[in-house]
Amino acid sequence: MTPPVKARSGHILLDPKRSYRDLVRVYPEIHKRVVEMNRPFVKESDPLLPEVLLDENLRDLKGNRKPVGYNRQDAFGLRLIFPISDEKRAEFYFAKPTRCQEVVQITEQVSALLRRRGIKHTVEYDRLPLGPPRGLPGVPPPGSPTGFLSTP
Repeated sequence: MTPPVKARSGHILLDPKRSYRDLVRVYPEIHKRVVEMNRPFVKESDPLLPEVLLDENLRDLKGNRKPVGYNRQDAFGLRLIFPISDEKRAEFYFAKPTRCQEVVQITEQVSALLRRRGIKHTVEYDRLPLGPPRGLPGVPPPGSPTGFLSTP
């Protein structure tokens, strides 16, 4: 399947026989890629945060528990989410508030990394029920009743 050009979320679902523990050896590389993509959005007051999150996530993965991921509250930052799911299948996804190429790029890069390491998985895009795309924070979307171009 050919990946889309842009997406709001890129999901990686591990094979049902796999668990969070299987991600221990590849997670540092995944985390590094997410941190690098978020570099423009990182506040200077949090210089040690990525290392602390990496240690916490690795501790959870080694214990075969769902890790926290990288879910910073930056308006345009990339997020790495390990969702709570009813299925007995390990999953994680990358998300941004708008459709963009970065989500597809990192999802495909991580998928290739997992394939090289022999971790079977599937990739899906835009599985989240996020609703219609939103505009910039504080700016109403075009065509809304309070939008700039609407008529009374």
